[in-house]
Amino acid sequence: MSPKLKEALEIYQINSPVNEHELVFCNKDRNPLDPDNLVKRDFQSALRMAGLRKIRFHDLRHTAAALMIAVNESPELVKRQLGHSSIEVTFDVYGHLFPSSMDNLVGGLDRLYEESRAG
Repeated sequence: MSPKLKEALEIYQINSPVNEHELVFCNKDRNPLDPDNLVKRDFQSALRMAGLRKIRFHDLRHTAAALMIAVNESPELVKRQLGHSSIEVTFDVYGHLFPSSMDNLVGGLDRLYEESRAG
């Protein structure tokens, strides 16, 4: 969890009603959310209230993976964060999002060339 997300959740929890479970997210009775209703009632309702389009709950996992890849996180860390059994699983599902080796090679050579001209 990023430090900024941790801080935002702590602030949210401080400003939320106290509950015996010390939950950040709870139902109106301040009890844990019911997993059977979480997606249908709570998640979809939250999307509507935020003015966002309807998505599957599982899409959040794909978004997290895509964001990790977009910030050039290592494939191994992406694999571990997603709990994949092997790097092959990660590449089978998300391989198209990783920059190709050729793109990295060409980009790296361009950077070296520009640095040599600037020096």
